Formats: sequence, C-alpha cells, structure tokens
Amino acid sequence: MKKILTSLLVILMVFSMVGCEKKPNGGEEENKYDVVFLADVGTIFDGGFNEFSYKGIENYCNKTGAKGTYLHPASNDDESRKTIFEQAVNQMEAKVVVAVGFLWDAALCQLIPSYPDVKVIFIDADDLYNIDYNWDGIDDSIEHSDNLAMITFAEQDCGYMAGYAVVLDGYRKLAFFGGMAVPAVVRFGYGFIDGAEAAAKDLGLAPGEVEVKYYYTGTFDASPDLVTFVANWYTEGTEIVFSCGGTIVNSVIQAAKDGENRWVIGVDTDEYFTRKAEGAENEPLIVTSAMKSLENTVEDAVTAAFEGGDAWKAYTEAGLITLGAAEDAAVIAPYRAENWRVLTQEQYDAIYIKVIAEHDSIATEADGVNGAPIEGRYNLVVVKYIEK
Repeated sequence: MKKILTSLLVILMVFSMVGCEKKPNGGEEENKYDVVFLADVGTIFDGGFNEFSYKGIENYCNKTGAKGTYLHPASNDDESRKTIFEQAVNQMEAKVVVAVGFLWDAALCQLIPSYPDVKVIFIDADDLYNIDYNWDGIDDSIEHSDNLAMITFAEQDCGYMAGYAVVLDGYRKLAFFGGMAVPAVVRFGYGFIDGAEAAAKDLGLAPGEVEVKYYYTGTFDASPDLVTFVANWYTEGTEIVFSCGGTIVNSVIQAAKDGENRWVIGVDTDEYFTRKAEGAENEPLIVTSAMKSLENTVEDAVTAAFEGGDAWKAYTEAGLITLGAAEDAAVIAPYRAENWRVLTQEQYDAIYIKVIAEHDSIATEADGVNGAPIEGRYNLVVVKYIEK
C-alpha cells in the first residue's frame, strides 16, 4: 500500500511492508510504524545508497511482521531533516529510526538528547561524540547515549580493491569521478589511487604508465553537463571511470554508451545489476563496483535494536563502528569472469587478502587536505587533479 501525505515542510512517502496490519476502515493505527527510514539526499529508490539501506528495513519487516516505512526530507537542510525525525517519532510513534548519510550530523546532535526512548541507528555516520559539524572550531559533540548506534564504512578498502583490480586487468587510463568531497567519497578516491599504485608496483610498471584523472562534481545528481564532462574524458583516452556519488553514475553510463571501449566502476552496491535500467547491461559497461554492505548492516542493526539487551549494547557501547573488508563490508563486487579482460578468480581472491593486510596503510581523508589527491604519495601513478 502506498500513500502520499503532504504538509508545509515535508513530503512523506509511505510504503507498508509485509506484516502490516490493515484496519478495515482506515484510522490512526494505519499511520503508526515500528521502524522508520530517514533518507539521505536524492531519491529513495535510487538503485544505490538509499535503496539498499532501506532494503535492510524491508528484510527485517518481512521476517518479523513489523511495520516500517520511509521519509524523505523536503529540502536538503537541517530543519527538513528535524521535521521528518519528529514526524517519525511523534506522529508515527516509531520505536526505531534509521538515518543515513553524514548530512544528518547536526539534526541528530540536536534531536537525540530530547528523545532518549527512541533508538537511533546512524548509517554512514560521523562520530557524534567527537564532532564539529559547523566546521567553526566549536565542539558540537553530544554526551554518550544508550539509544544511539553509529556505523560507518572503510570505503578506502573497496576503493583500493577496485583500483588494484582494474590495473591488474590491464587498464592504464583511469579516472575518479566523485560527488561531493565528503569523507566517505574521499576515502573511496584515496583508496582507488592507492590500489592503482600498489598494482603498478606489483606489475613492475614504469612511472607514468598508469594515469588517474581526479574530479569532484560538487553534486550527487546526474546532469547533461556531467555527461559532456565525462564524454570528453573518454574521448581523450580514459578507459574506465570510477563513478562515486549517487545518481551521477547515470551521467557516466550515458557517456560510456555513446562510444566504444568505455567502462565504468560503480559504487555502494553491485551496480552491474542495479543500473540495467540506464543501459549498463551492454557488454557490460560496469566492470565492477566498490560496495558497502548496506542492506545487511541495516538489517543487523535494526534486529539488535528490537532485541535490546546485550545485542543493542554491542552497538551503543562501541561508539563509532567502522566496517571494512575484514568484515566483508567494504569490498568489490563478486567475481564474474565475463566482466574482466584477464583477471582470474584466484587473483580476485588474492586482492581481498591483500587489502585486509594493507588496511592500516591505505590513505583516508585524514591524510589529505580538502579531498585533494595527496602530494608526494604516488611514485608510479600520475594523478591529474581537476579542481572545480
């Protein structure tokens, strides 16, 4: 059942899952939910970050009969985010809310202390116990809360795997096409260059044989201008583009479809499957994806929230939880021989082992300045940074 409710500040989209109890004549109980998903920017069913995070809630509800739904902020601002949080807990009486994306930092810091009985799961989180979300030198941290679980990912791990794998597979002209230069996107990009550098070293390549163009679009939305931008890269000889940020991948796919021997790396989910509607099934355009285990991570956290006790304490007492390749939570897509030129299953498996061993040495956002490639770090890969 779908309903669309509107108010001055929020657009509410409701999808009642398996297990929902439907009242014969409607009524208030229809609009009460056990768990509510609070979306990031973009659309819910984006084939990527939002959709696969939300699938974790769907899975939980399908298994237990709980009621769940999602809300999307009317605007990309803190007041809109606070509005849908309060809608979820005050009107829908949610016992658990799942907020996704770093943009929730300020709203959650302001709201969580006022709602001690609502369990909050923050995915792709910053550490709210150690944060200056206004970047003004003022500590905005909140006190430790028994109702907050914070989970983020070591995106540098799957970025590294992607960079290493494509160089090992014979690609030499690479590009990183990021959205906004936020920590998660920066980690993807830094890992990608580190992986390419490591593969170049292991292959004995000469300095400059591998090139990485590097750019942040400043947006997570596709546009005709971005299609043109990426098409120019391909025309200049770029072979494969790591698209890292929401639906900008649709612009990259369109640019790739407009020529021959143009390839794409997806992000967050296995976009070889989720982007078929955009035509990415051709040849296939998407060689691999740097993935995060969004679906399983959300389902596990929601399960723990409702179970309570030690299961929930394992989340709340840990502070910010970071999941990487070692937890099978930040890896590239499963091996499919048809996607690769020469890469074998054995080599793929070896990359997985290698990234776990190298995890502590892979660059993160803390190693750079404003997301720019790190000067003096790369001896073999030539990085061409295009500033916006």
